[in-house]
Amino acid sequence: MYPDQSALFSLFHHNVDYHDDTFDFSTNDLYREFKKSNNLEIKDIADHIYSIILENSACYKDSEITLMLTGGLDSRVILAAMFKAGIKPVCLTYGNSGSRDVTCARTIAKAYNLNFHNPCKDQPDKNWYYKWVIETIRRDNGNAHLHRAHRTYAIAEHKEYFDTKVLFTGHMGGEGIRGLTYNNYYSSYFFELVNEKRKDPYQIARNVLNDYFIRSEKVDIGQLIKIVNELPWMKHDKEVNKLYYLYDLIAKLHHAQDIRIYKSYINNVITVFLEKSYLKILFRSRYNFLFKGAGLMTKLRNPFDYCKIIEYLQPELLDFQLSNGYTPAEYLKGLWYYIPVKLYRKKLFKNSYPSSFSYGKWYEEFIREHAHNIDPWIWDHYNRDEYFKSLKKNDHRTDEGYWHKFSNPVFFDLVNKYRTGKI
Repeated sequence: MYPDQSALFSLFHHNVDYHDDTFDFSTNDLYREFKKSNNLEIKDIADHIYSIILENSACYKDSEITLMLTGGLDSRVILAAMFKAGIKPVCLTYGNSGSRDVTCARTIAKAYNLNFHNPCKDQPDKNWYYKWVIETIRRDNGNAHLHRAHRTYAIAEHKEYFDTKVLFTGHMGGEGIRGLTYNNYYSSYFFELVNEKRKDPYQIARNVLNDYFIRSEKVDIGQLIKIVNELPWMKHDKEVNKLYYLYDLIAKLHHAQDIRIYKSYINNVITVFLEKSYLKILFRSRYNFLFKGAGLMTKLRNPFDYCKIIEYLQPELLDFQLSNGYTPAEYLKGLWYYIPVKLYRKKLFKNSYPSSFSYGKWYEEFIREHAHNIDPWIWDHYNRDEYFKSLKKNDHRTDEGYWHKFSNPVFFDLVNKYRTGKI
C-alpha cells in the first residue's frame, strides 16, 4: 500500500484499480442504451423481472431458493415476481432483530407462511467481530473491506441451517430508478462536492486526506488529481458521472464485495437488478434516473414505478408497510395522502427501532486494540499522532462511513498480515 493508493482509498473507500468479473454488464453499454430510445413501459420492466425469476429458479425446490428480504421496495418487487411464479422462498434478513427491516420482512414472512431466517448478533463484541473480519479477508483474499464482516457471518449461518442452492438479492434496484443517494460508506464527501457543487478538487482532496489522517506531505496532490480525473465517474458531465459512480463504483466495487462473499458460500447468486438484460430494459425506458432528472418532485415520485410493478405482479403485497413508514398502497393513493402518512409515522416511531447494525462502543474497543498492534510501515502513510488523538474522543458516531477513517489502517494491516502468513 503506497501513499497514493492510501489517498485514493480515502477519497473513494475502495481500491479503484481492482477489477473482477462479478457482473457482466458494461456501464458504457448502459449509456448507449439510454441514448437509443425510451419507449419501454413499466409492464415491460415487470415482465422482465418475472422472466429473470423464472429462468433462475426453474430447477430448484422452494426450500432451495432464498431471497434476501428487507423492508424496502427492491426485495418486495422480487418477492412479488416470485409469488406470481408460484414460488415461496426462504427469506433471509440480517441485522438487529428489532430493526425496521427485520420487523417488516418478518411480518410478510409470517403472513405467507414463509421460512424466515434472521441471523443476527444483537450484542456484538470485539472478539466475535475479529473472527468474522478474518473470515471476510480469507474468503475474498483481502479485497472485501472488514466492514463486510457481519454480512459474512449472516450468510455463513444461513448456509449452515438451510440447503440454499440459489440466492436472490435486490442490490442496486432503487438506485437505477431514483439515482444516487450519497452515503459516506460508499465514498468520502469528495465526489459529492466536486461533482455536484463543483468545488475545487485540489482543496477538497486535501481536506479529505487530512480528515482520514493521510500524511499529505507523502502525497503528490497534482498526480493524485490527474489519476482521479481519469476515473470513469469523474470525466463526464454531472449526470453521466453519477451513472458511472453508481455502476462502476457502487455496483462493481462496493456491492461486488458482498456478492463475492455470498458466492463463496452459495454458488448461484442472482442480483436481479444488476443482470445485464434487466439493465438494458431499464435504460431503454423512461423510468431510469437519467431520464427523470433531479428535483424534489422527482424524488417524491420515484417510489411510483416500483409500486406499480408490485401492483402488476402481486397486488396483495401493496398492503404491507415498508421500513420507511408507508405501504405501497398508501403511496399509490397520491402524494397528498402519502406525505402526511409518512411524516406522521416518522414522528410517531422516531427512535423506536434500532439500526440494522450499529458500530457502538464494542467497535471502538476493536479498533483501539488492533490499532495499537499495527505494523510500523502503515504509519509511513498515516499520521499516527493525529489518528490516536482523534480516537481518544468520547463522542464517536455509530455508522460505518464514519469509522472508515479509523478502520482503513487496521484493515490494510490485517490484510498484509493475512497475505504474509502472520495471521
